[in-house]
Amino acid sequence: MDYREEAFKEKFNNAAQHLGVKPQQIISLKFREMLSSYSEYHHILDILQQEGNVSYQKLNDNFQGAGYLVADKSSKIILVEHETGLELLYIAGSIASLVGLIPLIRQCWTGMRNHFGPHHHRNFRDIEIRKLDDNGNLKENHVSEDEMFCSPLPSFLVISATQNLENEIKALKYEVKTLSERIQKMEKPQRKLISKGKKSKKPKRSK
Repeated sequence: MDYREEAFKEKFNNAAQHLGVKPQQIISLKFREMLSSYSEYHHILDILQQEGNVSYQKLNDNFQGAGYLVADKSSKIILVEHETGLELLYIAGSIASLVGLIPLIRQCWTGMRNHFGPHHHRNFRDIEIRKLDDNGNLKENHVSEDEMFCSPLPSFLVISATQNLENEIKALKYEVKTLSERIQKMEKPQRKLISKGKKSKKPKRSK
């Protein structure tokens, strides 16, 4: 395992704790571009809080950059500031994040770039998508910004969401099966007692 994969594993482990899921359920979206100052991140967070009805708090864990837990009424994600661009960590299968928080952040970020002028920022070339597979291996994919936001969701995201939902369904089915087996085992002694009780009762003699 190289240093890069180790760093992402640590990042996903930390994100999983704050988002309440397993590391394999975390997806990273990286918008790569050069920034002139980290103050731009503080500026976008203030905009989100004041105009987007979104709350945020700084996290102390290592995300290879300062991380902030950003939340609205229906979802939460982690925003990470890098010198090489904005990164968002969210839960695979979270439609609320894909149609709510992520487009909102992207819209604010794009508006801020345009406000400072085209010379200040370069356009996004593509979005880097990363996640861990079931074996803990780092997987990557790149999509254009248009494909991400102006067309149906990329197949990579749909497949990731589907796989997580299928795993959850399998886990629930296993829990139901195990619970049913436990109930049956608990009921057997009760059935035997009831059966013995019926046999021990003698019919009343008529006078």
